[in-house]
Amino acid sequence: MGSMREAAAISAGVGVAAAILVLNTAGPPGSWGSWIARLVRRSWVEHAELADGAGLKWLDRRTLAVLEAAAAFFGGLGAIMVTGLPVLALPGVLAGGSLARSVIGARARSRQAERQDAVLDSVRMLRQLLETGATGVNQALVILSERGPIPLRAEFRLIATRTFGRRQAWREARDRVAEPLFDMLAAAVLIQRPGGGELVPLFADLETSVAAAQEVEREARALQAQARSASTIIVSLPIVFLVILSAFHSPYLDAFHAPAGELFLVSMLAVMAGGYMWMRRLLDLPGLQRVRLTDA
Repeated sequence: MGSMREAAAISAGVGVAAAILVLNTAGPPGSWGSWIARLVRRSWVEHAELADGAGLKWLDRRTLAVLEAAAAFFGGLGAIMVTGLPVLALPGVLAGGSLARSVIGARARSRQAERQDAVLDSVRMLRQLLETGATGVNQALVILSERGPIPLRAEFRLIATRTFGRRQAWREARDRVAEPLFDMLAAAVLIQRPGGGELVPLFADLETSVAAAQEVEREARALQAQARSASTIIVSLPIVFLVILSAFHSPYLDAFHAPAGELFLVSMLAVMAGGYMWMRRLLDLPGLQRVRLTDA
Protein backbone atom coordinates (compact mmCIF):
# COMPACT_ATOMS: atom_id res chain seq x y z
CA MET A 1 0.00 0.00 0.00
CA GLY A 2 2.81 2.38 0.89
CA SER A 3 4.60 1.82 -2.39
CA MET A 4 1.36 2.41 -4.30
CA ARG A 5 0.79 5.70 -2.52
CA GLU A 6 4.32 6.87 -3.17
CA ALA A 7 3.95 5.88 -6.81
CA ALA A 8 0.75 7.90 -7.01
CA ALA A 9 2.50 10.93 -5.53
CA ILE A 10 5.42 10.56 -7.91
CA SER A 11 3.06 10.26 -10.86
CA ALA A 12 1.14 13.37 -9.81
CA GLY A 13 4.32 15.32 -9.29
CA VAL A 14 5.81 14.24 -12.60
CA GLY A 15 2.54 15.07 -14.39
CA VAL A 16 2.38 18.60 -13.04
CA ALA A 17 6.11 19.09 -13.54
CA ALA A 18 5.75 18.08 -17.17
CA ALA A 19 2.79 20.44 -17.56
CA ILE A 20 4.79 23.34 -16.14
CA LEU A 21 7.72 22.63 -18.40
CA VAL A 22 5.48 22.32 -21.47
CA LEU A 23 3.73 25.58 -20.69
CA ASN A 24 7.02 27.39 -20.29
CA THR A 25 9.21 25.89 -22.98
CA ALA A 26 6.91 25.05 -25.86
CA GLY A 27 5.55 27.52 -28.31
CA PRO A 28 1.82 28.25 -28.46
CA PRO A 29 0.17 25.25 -30.13
CA GLY A 30 -2.48 26.64 -32.43
CA SER A 31 -4.35 23.32 -32.62
CA TRP A 32 -5.27 23.52 -28.92
CA GLY A 33 -7.40 26.60 -29.35
CA SER A 34 -6.89 30.30 -28.94
CA TRP A 35 -7.47 30.35 -25.19
CA ILE A 36 -4.76 27.74 -24.55
CA ALA A 37 -2.43 29.69 -26.83
CA ARG A 38 -3.10 32.84 -24.80
CA LEU A 39 -2.45 30.90 -21.59
CA VAL A 40 0.88 29.65 -22.88
CA ARG A 41 1.97 33.09 -24.06
CA ARG A 42 0.88 34.71 -20.82
CA SER A 43 2.74 32.12 -18.74
CA TRP A 44 5.83 32.53 -20.93
CA VAL A 45 5.80 36.32 -20.52
CA GLU A 46 5.07 36.22 -16.79
CA HIS A 47 7.95 33.85 -16.11
CA ALA A 48 10.29 36.03 -18.14
CA GLU A 49 9.23 39.18 -16.28
CA LEU A 50 9.48 37.47 -12.90
CA ALA A 51 12.94 36.07 -13.64
CA ASP A 52 14.18 39.44 -14.90
CA GLY A 53 12.70 41.24 -11.91
CA ALA A 54 14.49 38.95 -9.45
CA GLY A 55 17.83 40.22 -10.74
CA LEU A 56 19.65 36.88 -10.42
CA LYS A 57 22.19 36.20 -13.16
CA TRP A 58 21.59 32.45 -13.11
CA LEU A 59 17.82 32.73 -13.23
CA ASP A 60 15.84 32.84 -16.46
CA ARG A 61 12.33 31.74 -17.29
CA ARG A 62 13.34 28.16 -18.08
CA THR A 63 15.27 27.85 -14.83
CA LEU A 64 12.31 29.28 -12.95
CA ALA A 65 10.04 26.71 -14.59
CA VAL A 66 12.40 23.90 -13.53
CA LEU A 67 12.47 25.22 -9.95
CA GLU A 68 8.67 25.30 -9.88
CA ALA A 69 8.49 21.78 -11.26
CA ALA A 70 10.96 20.45 -8.68
CA ALA A 71 9.13 22.17 -5.81
CA ALA A 72 5.81 20.84 -7.13
CA PHE A 73 7.16 17.29 -7.28
CA PHE A 74 8.48 17.31 -3.72
CA GLY A 75 5.32 19.05 -2.51
CA GLY A 76 3.15 16.28 -3.94
CA LEU A 77 5.44 13.56 -2.62
CA GLY A 78 5.49 15.12 0.84
CA ALA A 79 1.70 15.49 0.93
CA ILE A 80 1.09 11.85 0.08
CA MET A 81 3.68 10.61 2.56
CA VAL A 82 2.27 12.71 5.42
CA THR A 83 -1.44 12.18 4.85
CA GLY A 84 -1.56 8.80 3.14
CA LEU A 85 -4.23 10.18 0.80
CA PRO A 86 -3.16 10.07 -2.86
CA VAL A 87 -5.83 12.65 -3.69
CA LEU A 88 -3.99 15.27 -1.63
CA ALA A 89 -0.95 14.95 -3.87
CA LEU A 90 -2.44 17.60 -6.18
CA PRO A 91 -2.76 20.29 -3.45
CA GLY A 92 0.80 19.45 -2.42
CA VAL A 93 1.97 19.87 -6.00
CA LEU A 94 0.25 23.24 -6.32
CA ALA A 95 1.54 24.41 -2.94
CA GLY A 96 5.10 23.46 -3.79
CA GLY A 97 5.05 25.22 -7.15
CA SER A 98 3.40 28.29 -5.64
CA LEU A 99 5.98 28.44 -2.87
CA ALA A 100 8.89 28.55 -5.32
CA ARG A 101 7.16 31.23 -7.37
CA SER A 102 6.34 33.25 -4.23
CA VAL A 103 9.98 33.31 -3.11
CA ILE A 104 11.15 34.65 -6.47
CA GLY A 105 8.22 37.05 -6.58
CA ALA A 106 9.06 38.46 -3.15
CA ARG A 107 12.60 39.20 -4.30
CA ALA A 108 11.32 40.83 -7.49
CA ARG A 109 8.92 43.06 -5.52
CA SER A 110 11.70 44.06 -3.14
CA ARG A 111 13.94 45.10 -6.03
CA GLN A 112 11.06 46.98 -7.62
CA ALA A 113 10.51 48.95 -4.40
CA GLU A 114 14.23 49.81 -4.33
CA ARG A 115 14.09 51.07 -7.92
CA GLN A 116 11.02 53.16 -7.22
CA ASP A 117 12.66 54.75 -4.18
CA ALA A 118 15.78 55.39 -6.26
CA VAL A 119 13.72 57.14 -8.96
CA LEU A 120 12.05 59.36 -6.38
CA ASP A 121 15.42 60.21 -4.81
CA SER A 122 16.82 60.98 -8.25
CA VAL A 123 13.98 63.38 -9.05
CA ARG A 124 14.40 65.08 -5.70
CA MET A 125 18.17 65.40 -6.19
CA LEU A 126 17.72 66.79 -9.71
CA ARG A 127 15.34 69.42 -8.41
CA GLN A 128 17.72 70.44 -5.63
CA LEU A 129 20.66 70.70 -8.03
CA LEU A 130 18.72 72.82 -10.50
CA GLU A 131 17.37 75.07 -7.76
CA THR A 132 20.91 76.21 -7.00
CA GLY A 133 21.23 77.54 -10.54
CA ALA A 134 24.88 76.52 -10.59
CA THR A 135 24.42 73.51 -12.84
CA GLY A 136 22.43 72.39 -15.85
CA VAL A 137 20.71 69.11 -16.51
CA ASN A 138 23.77 67.56 -18.13
CA GLN A 139 25.99 68.41 -15.17
CA ALA A 140 23.27 67.21 -12.80
CA LEU A 141 23.21 63.84 -14.55
CA VAL A 142 26.97 63.55 -14.06
CA ILE A 143 26.51 64.22 -10.35
CA LEU A 144 23.73 61.64 -10.19
CA SER A 145 26.03 59.09 -11.80
CA GLU A 146 28.57 59.69 -9.04
CA ARG A 147 26.51 60.44 -5.94
CA GLY A 148 22.96 59.53 -6.88
CA PRO A 149 20.94 56.51 -5.70
CA ILE A 150 23.04 53.37 -5.99
CA PRO A 151 20.52 51.28 -8.00
CA LEU A 152 20.48 53.93 -10.79
CA ARG A 153 24.07 55.17 -10.79
CA ALA A 154 25.11 52.86 -13.61
CA GLU A 155 22.16 54.00 -15.74
CA PHE A 156 22.94 57.69 -15.22
CA ARG A 157 26.61 57.01 -15.91
CA LEU A 158 25.79 55.46 -19.29
CA ILE A 159 23.55 58.41 -20.15
CA ALA A 160 25.97 61.10 -18.98
CA THR A 161 28.88 59.65 -20.96
CA ARG A 162 26.96 59.74 -24.24
CA THR A 163 27.77 62.94 -26.10
CA PHE A 164 25.66 61.88 -29.07
CA GLY A 165 22.60 59.70 -29.10
CA ARG A 166 21.47 60.68 -25.62
CA ARG A 167 17.82 60.03 -26.49
CA GLN A 168 18.79 56.51 -27.48
CA ALA A 169 20.64 56.14 -24.18
CA TRP A 170 17.52 57.19 -22.29
CA ARG A 171 15.42 54.71 -24.24
CA GLU A 172 17.82 51.88 -23.45
CA ALA A 173 17.86 52.88 -19.79
CA ARG A 174 14.05 52.90 -19.68
CA ASP A 175 13.99 49.39 -21.13
CA ARG A 176 16.42 48.13 -18.49
CA VAL A 177 14.79 49.83 -15.51
CA ALA A 178 11.25 49.10 -16.78
CA GLU A 179 9.56 51.38 -14.26
CA PRO A 180 6.73 53.81 -15.11
CA LEU A 181 8.20 56.30 -12.64
CA PHE A 182 11.53 56.24 -14.47
CA ASP A 183 9.64 56.77 -17.75
CA MET A 184 8.20 59.96 -16.26
CA LEU A 185 11.68 61.12 -15.30
CA ALA A 186 13.00 60.40 -18.79
CA ALA A 187 10.12 62.27 -20.39
CA ALA A 188 10.79 65.31 -18.18
CA VAL A 189 14.51 65.35 -18.99
CA LEU A 190 14.04 64.85 -22.72
CA ILE A 191 11.91 67.97 -23.06
CA GLN A 192 14.42 70.18 -21.21
CA ARG A 193 16.35 73.06 -22.72
CA PRO A 194 20.15 73.30 -22.45
CA GLY A 195 20.14 75.64 -19.44
CA GLY A 196 17.78 73.59 -17.35
CA GLY A 197 17.11 76.28 -14.74
CA GLU A 198 13.52 76.77 -15.90
CA LEU A 199 12.84 73.10 -15.24
CA VAL A 200 12.78 73.51 -11.46
CA PRO A 201 8.96 73.83 -11.32
CA LEU A 202 8.61 70.86 -13.67
CA PHE A 203 10.80 68.65 -11.50
CA ALA A 204 8.99 69.85 -8.37
CA ASP A 205 5.67 68.80 -9.91
CA LEU A 206 7.24 65.56 -11.10
CA GLU A 207 8.51 64.82 -7.60
CA THR A 208 5.02 65.34 -6.19
CA SER A 209 3.44 63.18 -8.91
CA VAL A 210 5.98 60.37 -8.50
CA ALA A 211 5.62 60.36 -4.73
CA ALA A 212 1.82 60.31 -4.95
CA ALA A 213 1.77 57.55 -7.57
CA GLN A 214 4.24 55.48 -5.58
CA GLU A 215 2.23 55.88 -2.37
CA VAL A 216 -1.05 54.91 -4.03
CA GLU A 217 0.49 51.87 -5.72
CA ARG A 218 2.09 50.62 -2.52
CA GLU A 219 -1.09 51.04 -0.53
CA ALA A 220 -2.96 49.11 -3.21
CA ARG A 221 -0.32 46.38 -3.21
CA ALA A 222 -0.50 46.13 0.59
CA LEU A 223 -4.28 45.75 0.49
CA GLN A 224 -3.94 43.23 -2.30
CA ALA A 225 -1.43 41.20 -0.28
CA GLN A 226 -3.74 41.20 2.73
CA ALA A 227 -6.70 40.04 0.66
CA ARG A 228 -4.64 37.34 -1.03
CA SER A 229 -3.32 36.12 2.31
CA ALA A 230 -6.85 35.93 3.66
CA SER A 231 -8.07 33.97 0.63
CA THR A 232 -5.10 31.59 0.90
CA ILE A 233 -5.79 30.95 4.58
CA ILE A 234 -9.47 30.32 3.93
CA VAL A 235 -8.75 27.81 1.19
CA SER A 236 -5.91 26.13 3.12
CA LEU A 237 -7.85 25.55 6.35
CA PRO A 238 -9.71 22.40 5.17
CA ILE A 239 -6.48 20.92 3.79
CA VAL A 240 -4.62 21.71 7.00
CA PHE A 241 -7.44 20.08 8.93
CA LEU A 242 -7.06 16.93 6.83
CA VAL A 243 -3.32 16.91 7.46
CA ILE A 244 -3.87 17.20 11.22
CA LEU A 245 -6.37 14.35 11.17
CA SER A 246 -3.91 12.26 9.17
CA ALA A 247 -1.15 12.92 11.67
CA PHE A 248 -3.41 11.60 14.47
CA HIS A 249 -4.57 8.66 12.30
CA SER A 250 -8.18 9.69 12.77
CA PRO A 251 -10.77 7.10 11.76
CA TYR A 252 -12.82 9.91 10.20
CA LEU A 253 -10.53 9.71 7.18
CA ASP A 254 -11.28 6.06 6.47
CA ALA A 255 -14.14 7.07 4.19
CA PHE A 256 -11.73 9.00 1.95
CA HIS A 257 -9.71 5.85 1.24
CA ALA A 258 -12.68 4.33 -0.58
CA PRO A 259 -13.25 5.16 -4.27
CA ALA A 260 -16.44 7.11 -3.52
CA GLY A 261 -14.70 9.09 -0.80
CA GLU A 262 -11.76 9.86 -3.07
CA LEU A 263 -14.12 11.07 -5.79
CA PHE A 264 -15.93 13.29 -3.30
CA LEU A 265 -12.63 14.71 -2.04
CA VAL A 266 -11.43 15.38 -5.56
CA SER A 267 -14.66 17.21 -6.35
CA MET A 268 -14.39 19.38 -3.25
CA LEU A 269 -10.76 20.19 -3.99
CA ALA A 270 -11.73 21.18 -7.54
CA VAL A 271 -14.44 23.51 -6.21
CA MET A 272 -11.98 25.04 -3.74
CA ALA A 273 -9.36 25.50 -6.45
CA GLY A 274 -11.88 27.15 -8.76
CA GLY A 275 -13.01 29.53 -6.03
CA TYR A 276 -9.43 30.37 -5.14
CA MET A 277 -8.50 31.15 -8.74
CA TRP A 278 -11.61 33.32 -9.09
CA MET A 279 -10.69 35.27 -5.95
CA ARG A 280 -7.10 35.74 -7.17
CA ARG A 281 -8.40 37.00 -10.51
CA LEU A 282 -10.60 39.57 -8.78
CA LEU A 283 -7.63 40.75 -6.71
CA ASP A 284 -5.31 41.14 -9.70
CA LEU A 285 -4.13 44.74 -10.05
CA PRO A 286 -2.78 46.02 -13.37
CA GLY A 287 -0.38 48.49 -11.74
CA LEU A 288 0.99 51.68 -13.27
CA GLN A 289 1.23 51.75 -17.04
CA ARG A 290 4.52 52.44 -18.78
CA VAL A 291 4.94 55.81 -20.51
CA ARG A 292 5.67 55.43 -24.23
CA LEU A 293 7.94 58.05 -25.80
CA THR A 294 7.70 57.84 -29.56
CA ASP A 295 10.53 60.29 -30.13
CA ALA A 296 13.01 58.59 -27.76
